[in-house]
Amino acid sequence: MILKTHHILSILAFTLFIGSCSRPEPKKDDEEYVPPAPVERVADFESDMPAYKFEFGSLALNINVKDLDHRVFKHFGHFYTEDYNIYRLDRVDYLAESYFIDEVNLYFIDSLLVRIQAFLKEDKTDEFLRKYGSAKISIDDYHNKTLLKTEKVVTKKNGKYTINEKLDAYTLKWIRKDLDISYQVSKKADTGRIMQAQELQAFNDKRQRYKLTFQTKDFENQLAWVKWESYQESKKKQKTR
Repeated sequence: MILKTHHILSILAFTLFIGSCSRPEPKKDDEEYVPPAPVERVADFESDMPAYKFEFGSLALNINVKDLDHRVFKHFGHFYTEDYNIYRLDRVDYLAESYFIDEVNLYFIDSLLVRIQAFLKEDKTDEFLRKYGSAKISIDDYHNKTLLKTEKVVTKKNGKYTINEKLDAYTLKWIRKDLDISYQVSKKADTGRIMQAQELQAFNDKRQRYKLTFQTKDFENQLAWVKWESYQESKKKQKTR
């Protein structure tokens, strides 16, 4: 669009130049002279777009927080203890995949990245099944469990197998040797859910519709240990009061 606009302006400028060199026509008595409008500068939208781009795929588990790109991610806070820190995507315009990723949260324990969580703008179930292969599916809510009494989990559409479109809440899991991958889908509003820790809602909002998570094999054990240390610390503080 910008190139075409500059091209048109160039032709217009050239035409005006030729016109100014031609013999002026005599002015009629009943006509008023209207000077030509000044050519305004066309905004260069490309200059407003950041040249730097960060790719979501460049993230890797177990990287040190010192190696994190702090131009893109900002420290959100620490929880339970100072060893458990969360960083959030701060510049979505820097993210190359911003057209389908809405938010990214990074979890660090002892300065190492142990969980990567991305909230997507659209359902990527079929794409992830093609990319990661067969998955385990878990369904916890009553509505979908009841639905499966008469419906199949997987259906065939246009010659391809896919998750039954009638299912509106489920979690897919892929177990790997060095990490776990999960993809949570929730296509229905969940306004009645009460968060146990309100301060965690901002970066672990379970009302999000499409949540992709990568985490280390021992993430749950590490988090349990962090919580235990926090509990022990709180007991010490109570005794000193």
